[in-house]
Amino acid sequence: MLIIQFLQNMFKLYYKDNIIRFDQLQINTIDYLIDENSKENKGFIGFFDWLRKDERTIIGIRTCFFEHQEYNALLEKFKYTKSTYGEKFIEILFTTEGYNPLLSGDQDFTNNYVYTSDNGDYLFTFGLDHLTEYELNSLLKHCEILT
Repeated sequence: MLIIQFLQNMFKLYYKDNIIRFDQLQINTIDYLIDENSKENKGFIGFFDWLRKDERTIIGIRTCFFEHQEYNALLEKFKYTKSTYGEKFIEILFTTEGYNPLLSGDQDFTNNYVYTSDNGDYLFTFGLDHLTEYELNSLLKHCEILT
């Protein structure tokens, strides 16, 4: 699972192959509790696309949460995100490279949960079930691996 930690001035990427308790995650001794809305919807709160440079290389992610969700409005406030398609989608690039739009339209929706900490930071999770080994390896280059 890809975990994106949204901090005030930056984001961090983490990879965890297996999450035992979905109601709580811990990153660097900070506890994050699952958002009730994403929990009630069992991680089906919208769609996401992997942004690819080529057929083997992922360089970002584009999210599109369902209209009744408040997550796009939350994410567009960060200076490192980019609102696209009339503010219906949010893009986060892991590098400064551009992506190929023809290779970046997956519309995946697995394991998409939101977590919050007491200090107001957020974690968003994204399932990796449909990635090839090459795509996963290109993504892991940007992640801290959690055990």
